[in-house]
Amino acid sequence: MNSKFKITHLFLNSNPWFSAVSDYSLQIALYVKTNHNILYCAEVGSTAMKDKCNQYDIPFVHSPIHNQTFINFFKSLFLLIKILSNHKQDLKYIWVFEGREHTLCCITKILFPFFWRDKKLIRVRGQAQNIKSNFISKYIYNKITDKIIFAAECVKKRVQFNLKNDKFIVHYYGKSLFPVNDNNSSFLIHPSLPTIDAKKLVFTVIGRFDPVKGHDYLTEAYLKAKFKDLKGNFIKTQMVYIGYNANVNPKDIYSKYLNIFGEGKYIDSKYYLENKNENKELFIIEEKIANIQNLLSITAFGVIPSLDSEVICRVGVEFLQSGVPVLSSNAGALPEVFSDFPEFIFNAGDINSLTNKLENSLSLFLDNEKYSNLKEKSKNIGVEKFSSHNYKNMIDFIDKK
Repeated sequence: MNSKFKITHLFLNSNPWFSAVSDYSLQIALYVKTNHNILYCAEVGSTAMKDKCNQYDIPFVHSPIHNQTFINFFKSLFLLIKILSNHKQDLKYIWVFEGREHTLCCITKILFPFFWRDKKLIRVRGQAQNIKSNFISKYIYNKITDKIIFAAECVKKRVQFNLKNDKFIVHYYGKSLFPVNDNNSSFLIHPSLPTIDAKKLVFTVIGRFDPVKGHDYLTEAYLKAKFKDLKGNFIKTQMVYIGYNANVNPKDIYSKYLNIFGEGKYIDSKYYLENKNENKELFIIEEKIANIQNLLSITAFGVIPSLDSEVICRVGVEFLQSGVPVLSSNAGALPEVFSDFPEFIFNAGDINSLTNKLENSLSLFLDNEKYSNLKEKSKNIGVEKFSSHNYKNMIDFIDKK
């Protein structure tokens, strides 16, 4: 990086993958970039932040922060000192998103305080882990760190000691409005599979296939739910899972439930199950959908059945901004994000609770006026509460002394 290039904000992120916290850091960087010069430093991994920075024209420098060997620690330390030294006049804000880079900055702030004159260290926490009450933690958060951003109230509650009130705020993830084409009536996963149809009651789940994401008990609840109209006839429903293999192989879900549904087929990484007696279909898609906006436009309800670890809730934000109402578990920050929809929140891991929410969604779906109002409310909240414009409040906070 050319030392003559002036930067006001430095972003340090040791996570080499595009995690939810990394996405949060990207959204903040994109907002800050509209008015200031920034530099983003991160590890290079298989789905690295470097790719995202290139995509959005954000200056990027590789730093081996993630794999903290003795050599990599000093490489990262040297890079940080070099940036602080070269930009001692123009650099004002240093953002950190994981513990590794936070520790690195604290060490330099203790050893080389002259590099940190007129600079602020900002810790953004989107992790669900506890911060234990001990001398080191208190010193780092109350003395060395200038400002703390918590991604949700439940993250703030994980701090097991008191923080100074002027040190922190809770600020939810936000992003630019998610574009959706409302003119779609169907969505085709593969020519050999049935279409996903807007006339049917469509539920969509987006997220990695991992035990913590709750696909298993959602499938049980979907099988248990009775979707009947006023005449007692089963209406047509479709459940769609989209994600990637992360400790759960989607093919194992297909194999487990094939005999229970009765009918099934698969093509490559796309699996389809059908229960003809109750007009139920389950699509399991193990790949990234390029035109996912088209699928969201025909989705009646999003479902987030997570058992734990939900803090950033970026999928929930995308659902809301798309005007898609969401049935959500009460794990992590989900009740905070969906606080305007308490009637759609169920107990994490509770099949009966989720079954009731699935069945209750049918009456809303069949009432055109109520469902239309619900979609409009979802979109308005997605736009008002979770737009990237709200990062102005965060910037105003860090600017305060």
